[in-house]
Parts: sequence; C-alpha cells; structure tokens
Amino acid sequence: MIQDEIRTRVRYGETDQMGVVYHANYLLYYEMGRTEYMRARGYEYSRLERDGYFLAIVEAQLRYHANTGYDGELIIRTRVGKITRVQVTFHYQVLNAEGEILLSEGLTRLACVGKDLKVKRLPAEMIEALKSPSKTNSITYR
Repeated sequence: MIQDEIRTRVRYGETDQMGVVYHANYLLYYEMGRTEYMRARGYEYSRLERDGYFLAIVEAQLRYHANTGYDGELIIRTRVGKITRVQVTFHYQVLNAEGEILLSEGLTRLACVGKDLKVKRLPAEMIEALKSPSKTNSITYR
C-alpha cells in the first residue's frame, strides 16, 4: 500500500463558533491530500484539466473520531484504493500531529469525465502514476 503524508495547520477561518474545525473542512483537507498525492507522482491535476479531463466526486464518506482547533498541526495521509477504467478511489486519514490522534478518516470516489461531463476512461499515464511511488518527500503547508 502506497501512502503519502502532508502536514498543515488549522487556520482560524477553518474553525466554527465552538472553536473546532468545521466538519466540512475535512473534505478540503482530503482534497489537499489527493492533489499532492498526484503532484508527488508527476501528474498534476492541472495537467489532467489541460488534457480535457476532470475528476468529479461521485461519493464522499467521512467519519469523525476526535476534534482539534485553531493552529493545531495536522497530518493528512492519502492512499489510492480501487482503480477502474473510469473511476479512482482515494482513502484518507487526518491526524493530530502532536499525539497522532486520529481525527477523521474517509474516502472519495471520483469519476473521470470530459468537458462535456460525459464519462471518459482515465488516462493510462495517470493510472500508472497513481500506482507508482512518490517522486518527492513529504510536503508541509503553512
């Protein structure tokens, strides 16, 4: 299982009135992990779009285990699950960096579509990249 890890900190605007990360922001963390997973393999999402492909989320699952607040350092772990001719599934874990407490885990399933929003096959080069090891080290956002 190939897994990547990136780090970021919770920004003030990502918290709710209770002072914890607003639940929907975990989907943004998942997107960060997915985007950097692809970039680390030399296949940036922007390249996919330039080539006339898009990845539309057709399923998103999140499970919350614990919370964290402003300025908490997060580890976002991302790995690829099932890949078919037209879909790819990514799995995620978001952890608190200080104690590696699992905050959230989930998955997104994405379908490949063209500019006309009709289903297309995933580019073969992208599939190969997704299955390959990372070409870079862990990335930290600030």
